[in-house]
Amino acid sequence: MDLRILFENGDMVAVEKPQGMPAQPDRTGDADLLSLLSAQMKQELGLVHRLDRPVGGIMVFAKTKQAEAALSKMMQAGGWRKSYLAVLWGTLEEKSGTWTDYLFKNARTNLSEVVSASRKGAKKAILHYQVLAETMWNEQPLSLVEITLETGRHHQIRVQTSHHGAPIWGDRKYNTLQPMRGVGNMALWSWKLEGKWEKQKEGFSIRSLPSDMPFSLFSEKLGEL
Repeated sequence: MDLRILFENGDMVAVEKPQGMPAQPDRTGDADLLSLLSAQMKQELGLVHRLDRPVGGIMVFAKTKQAEAALSKMMQAGGWRKSYLAVLWGTLEEKSGTWTDYLFKNARTNLSEVVSASRKGAKKAILHYQVLAETMWNEQPLSLVEITLETGRHHQIRVQTSHHGAPIWGDRKYNTLQPMRGVGNMALWSWKLEGKWEKQKEGFSIRSLPSDMPFSLFSEKLGEL
């Protein structure tokens, strides 16, 4: 398969990750983005950050070891602004805001949960959200939301949206409200990456919009972004 290149320079390449594909080789042995992109570009690439397997959208890879170290450092330091689009199962009373929670990852189950700040191993998780549109589908209210992370915790968006009463469409780990029979991909997409690379005088903005169900229910609003 030919992967869609969104941005490229001498140090890095941004590509659109298909939903359901692992970002790098894992124990399943399934085709992964890092290996496929390296083969397509005929060069070894370095992993800069990760997206959960069910999540689609923008991923950045480094072309050199030096760039990999520098880009990873910038990502971890919050030097780049990453924004996501999600379709939530339900509506939010406040149409914009900030959620600050403390998350604990269970290493045995590979699941995270919201816990008290005093719990040993709890990590502070902050995200900002904006409801872009709402609609009804089979008598079920749905919300299209833009989310910007201030921290990058394990399953952070998935855990926090569920905790605040509106889990992500198709999230089989954290959405206990939606019947999952016949449901396709989870509706979480990395859609915008903005930042500045140290070798560039000007910043950049990379975008990728989803089109599959249930995002297609919001096609008019997505067309305005």
